[in-house]
Amino acid sequence: MTTDSVLALVAAIAATAFTLDLVWDHRKNPRPHVAAYATGMAMFAAATWALWAGISYGWTGLGYRVFFLLGAVLNIPVLAVGSMFLVVGKKSGNALTIFTGALGAISTTLVSTVPFARDLPASGLAEDIFPPLTEGFGPRLLAAIGSGLGATILIVLALVSVIRFWRRDRRIVLGSTLILLGTLAGATGGTLLGVLGETAAFEVSLLATVTLIWLGYRATRARRRTRKKNGETGKVVLVGPTSSEKHRASTLRLIGKLEAAGLEVMCPPRDLEDWGTVGFSPGETMLKIFREVEEASVVLADLAEGDAAQVVAGYARAVRVPVVVAAPEGTRIPRELRAIAIDEVYYVDADEVAARVSRFLAPPEL
Repeated sequence: MTTDSVLALVAAIAATAFTLDLVWDHRKNPRPHVAAYATGMAMFAAATWALWAGISYGWTGLGYRVFFLLGAVLNIPVLAVGSMFLVVGKKSGNALTIFTGALGAISTTLVSTVPFARDLPASGLAEDIFPPLTEGFGPRLLAAIGSGLGATILIVLALVSVIRFWRRDRRIVLGSTLILLGTLAGATGGTLLGVLGETAAFEVSLLATVTLIWLGYRATRARRRTRKKNGETGKVVLVGPTSSEKHRASTLRLIGKLEAAGLEVMCPPRDLEDWGTVGFSPGETMLKIFREVEEASVVLADLAEGDAAQVVAGYARAVRVPVVVAAPEGTRIPRELRAIAIDEVYYVDADEVAARVSRFLAPPEL
């Protein structure tokens, strides 16, 4: 097996592993952006396997068409759909899904039927097989539109995430930066059109793209895992905040302070609903929250957006999970919550809440 074949095989295996990881995530908790990422990465994987087969055993017409359609035209726009759902919201994600679906229908027809402009090579990287852009509307123009627009959307949304979350959640900043670098690696390395550089350089760009995007995705989804062991701090379920855009910044600031203190934080609007992009029935949502409460070290009920946390706090009390109630100074904690809570915090900023919860979970001094 040649070096080129080995590199293509490694890239294909990496893309397949990422696809399976995304599918597993979606099965556990269905979300539109994960479905789009899984679909886009499955296309990337199929295109990379077609590349490996062409380099190793010689190109066929079907193999090249699969490689071009899924790797050069469609996979980047579909990945952009995922970022649109995640960063902008459901309406924008649905709109881009419709556009990408139309692009996919046209592209599939043209890539499947347009004759090749020259013969396929016996081995190596197949380049410029379809008629050039100068000959008008065809597969290569669709590839330029799809890959160019998709890459632009991915880059812009990654930059928006970096700017939006710079002071709120550095984990999201890291993930967005890695996704940005992965997209740039693909664009500069010839990932989309397969016409730049030597075969090995092209395959390295494929591997860099899938690796960086995968790491970026995992970074944005990872939650800090700590265990309550030998007095170590544990898991906090934060209830009370909603998916409201108005209060999202303050919620993320509180989460950041708690995580900076070494606590694992589960916040339903962020971790179950992706800030409103995922919808469950009220019953489903409550069951998911109850499961998280059962594994928690403490439930933190923040009343900044009202006192809707009473049901969860009551369940926590029933399963013997301690409840801490926090409310902005000048407001009132309802009598029902005061009866449940083991501690009450009237606060001005998130630092006070994080400090109180951290002290509550800290091991006793010897």
